[in-house]
Amino acid sequence: MLIMKIKTLLILLLIGIVTRASAQQKEWHHLLELLQKEAAYFQGKEGFIQPENSDYNRFVIEEASVNDSLIVFGMRLRDHTGKETTEQYVCETLVLKPEPPVIKSAEIYYDFSFYFGDFPRAQFLRIELDEEDKLINKIENSYKDSKTGEEYRNEMEDKTDRILLPVRAKNRAEILQAIDDYQAETLKYDLEYKSRF
Repeated sequence: MLIMKIKTLLILLLIGIVTRASAQQKEWHHLLELLQKEAAYFQGKEGFIQPENSDYNRFVIEEASVNDSLIVFGMRLRDHTGKETTEQYVCETLVLKPEPPVIKSAEIYYDFSFYFGDFPRAQFLRIELDEEDKLINKIENSYKDSKTGEEYRNEMEDKTDRILLPVRAKNRAEILQAIDDYQAETLKYDLEYKSRF
């Protein structure tokens, strides 16, 4: 009789874990779909860079995509005044892990040196991940000298605990709600389990 109760409890526990993981994956994919819609919208959009923070004062988003394995964000940086004789292309590729990460915080990043002309209707969303969920961050830089035509390239790989993407203010509430829904599935079990002890 005791063995049957233990087996039943183990089966129920296993079903609960599988259901929780499935719900968590569903919410994570929903969030990624919303971020992909924003990425598609912003591809080709231009913005400005605060002059005290860069040699360049304009940017164009040339590449932006989000899927379940990669987040790609590429920008061309330029100087529209003609003082700077180079332009720079920066492409950041974040490699997502198969299992969804733990989100530590999500916020609209108002203190970013890049901004859009229609601010505050277009802003940047910063998602900070748990230290244990750092992502591989591949960065490709290329510089082109407009006077000589010479091009310099470099690539580097690092780890990061942040995701930074442009979002429209009109979709901000839906995206933040998707983050809340994902967090509810991710953290609810842990919070309930820890509160028992």
